[in-house]
Amino acid sequence: RPHVLAHDHLRVWSSPFSIERQRIFGNELPEDAVNRTYATLLGSYAPGTHDNYAAGLLRFHQFCDRHEISENARMPASHFLLAAFIAEHVGTVGGGTVKSWMSGVKAWHDVNGAPWEGDDRWVELARRTANKEGTAFKRDQRGPVTMEHMIALRAAMDLNKPFDAALWSCATAAFWGCRRLGELTVPSYEKIDPKFRVTHGVEARDITARNSAAATIIHIPWTKSTHKKGGQFTLTARADEFCPKAAFRNHMLVNKHVPPHAPLFAFDAGNGAWSPMAKSWFLRRCDLIWKNALLLRVFGHSFRIGGSTELLLAGVAPEIVAALGGWTSLVFLLYWQKIEHIIPMNIGKAYNKNKIDEVAKAFEDFRIAHGISLPTT
Repeated sequence: RPHVLAHDHLRVWSSPFSIERQRIFGNELPEDAVNRTYATLLGSYAPGTHDNYAAGLLRFHQFCDRHEISENARMPASHFLLAAFIAEHVGTVGGGTVKSWMSGVKAWHDVNGAPWEGDDRWVELARRTANKEGTAFKRDQRGPVTMEHMIALRAAMDLNKPFDAALWSCATAAFWGCRRLGELTVPSYEKIDPKFRVTHGVEARDITARNSAAATIIHIPWTKSTHKKGGQFTLTARADEFCPKAAFRNHMLVNKHVPPHAPLFAFDAGNGAWSPMAKSWFLRRCDLIWKNALLLRVFGHSFRIGGSTELLLAGVAPEIVAALGGWTSLVFLLYWQKIEHIIPMNIGKAYNKNKIDEVAKAFEDFRIAHGISLPTT
């Protein structure tokens, strides 16, 4: 296991099994075809995922080193080994961390064509215990961005300034479009890949249906749930200063000199230069504004939670909100179950109890209409 950057662990770290597998593959096809195939397999994972999986792979090998597990036994890893790996960390990390680590080990097996015993009952039971014993390490529930947050944000914006114009457009798109912030921003300046990011030169479709508001639809090349199938976000016009369609139009005007290959919410940095809208910059500016306004601190995913909640409380049908945010029916129902608890915990009187009850009733009708049974535990 050579010392390489984290995102190269999946590609470079090997085992006797993977070496033999590659030898057999190389006997059947020329080297360039082999390399192209492995590159294609690795390309199925988003760049940020490579870094996340590297942590799990590192922990797995550290565990094996401590217990003198042979290289041959590490791939394919038996269900005994995987269950023991989980058991060693029960009560020391959260269940989500264990899940992430196991995903990394599984990805390493997958790209090398190794059998995977991670679905064995022993492993399932070990993960269940890790979830129970790791509750102390869980992050606090993330509250939603509310209209109070959006009002404070708009009041602090100068929409003639490139950065503010881009940030406000991104914020309204994430909020009213119910999208993940990571789909609209970039991790850093160095991690910009047009295969995963919407670009400034994207074709934005304007539509106006009869007796309805105008809207702009923009394609997303990659999402967390659909991968390369992508998705879309919709900017529906509103007759107020929180209109995402107007915010987007202003952003494209103020930042008209940003090149087409730049990320969608990149902004003019002066002297012919431009900068991408990094997620960290976006959240840092929002945090400062909301702190000064004495509002609850929220996180990137909070825009998606808040926007969907606001639309539901305004009477938009669950089917429409689910389609807007790219949820399947079952996933959206499970998502709403979480929102029901998040709102009272974090917002208090910001949302009307009767309205929440009305939405809960609409969701029950939605569940029955789609014939969906929800888990009871």
